[in-house]
Amino acid sequence: MSDEPTAESEAPAKPAWRSVLLRVGVTALTLGLWYWLADVPWEDLKDAVRRIHLSTLGWATALACVNLCIGAFRWRVLMKAYGAVTLPPFTRMVRLYFVGIFFNTFIPANVGGDLLRGHITRRAFPGAASGYLVVILERVFGLAGLMLLAGLVLLIHPIEELAGSRWLGLLGFVAALGAASAPAIIRFFGGRLPGKLGEIARGAPTLERPALVVAVLALSLVTQGLVAVGGHLFVADLDPSVPLTASLVLVPVGLVSIYLPTIAGLGAREASFVVLFGMVGVAEADATAAALGVLATTLLTAVIGGVALLQGRMQGDEEDGEALADAPSDTVES
Repeated sequence: MSDEPTAESEAPAKPAWRSVLLRVGVTALTLGLWYWLADVPWEDLKDAVRRIHLSTLGWATALACVNLCIGAFRWRVLMKAYGAVTLPPFTRMVRLYFVGIFFNTFIPANVGGDLLRGHITRRAFPGAASGYLVVILERVFGLAGLMLLAGLVLLIHPIEELAGSRWLGLLGFVAALGAASAPAIIRFFGGRLPGKLGEIARGAPTLERPALVVAVLALSLVTQGLVAVGGHLFVADLDPSVPLTASLVLVPVGLVSIYLPTIAGLGAREASFVVLFGMVGVAEADATAAALGVLATTLLTAVIGGVALLQGRMQGDEEDGEALADAPSDTVES
């Protein structure tokens, strides 16, 4: 058993006070934007929230958990595509994915969970930086899947107000191509940089199995679809006239806003739902309540991640202390 501390035990360092102030400030601005856009009386909002069934929250949370498991599998496939030599057991990667959601939601840094996942897989590649870069690439592929999903749905069931967004399909392919070629670009240009930056760039992974990139993109379509269905459950509770095809476009696009440096996406998500679902006739109070339902789902999955983190620390001597090199059964076959 390796004496090197594990990623779970090395929680991301507490950010500087300026980072915290930035998130608080951006959250206040986005909440103000939502308030200005929605102008919803509190009684109407409370009534809309009460109309959401508890079972809807349960189903949405279950979908979110399944989605995270698929995301962990996508991460694993992407590591293989970029030449990972060893991999942690899949169950451990699933747990890390949940723990990552916990850090991204409750710790004042949207990328804390991603750094955690990159840290534990850094020894899966010849270059230590590759684990972190692959995690970044996974995010890029998630965005590509979002644009592909929106583009495909709009081709079949266009939303008049978003007709121009049909270009999202093409942009998705461009993003996927960029994701696949990003390590090569980093190695070519970044390798000329001096010092530590050049060293990191030279350690960027090489695409060893191009065919797996197609699988990663397909998995991204599935994960974005599940995100959309989970959000649609809340919208359908509040306004059954909204078709699923509209939510398949509007929910993932609306959730892009949570990449802003806000606290748990507060304000940004709600403002996006008000604007986007307002295009298909959803009342401001109902759109806000649906966004809050999605927030509740995120918080519940993050709590599950917190439980997984606690469990990992309690079992650290048995599982979390294992180094990647000590798992021969998970060695990637060439």
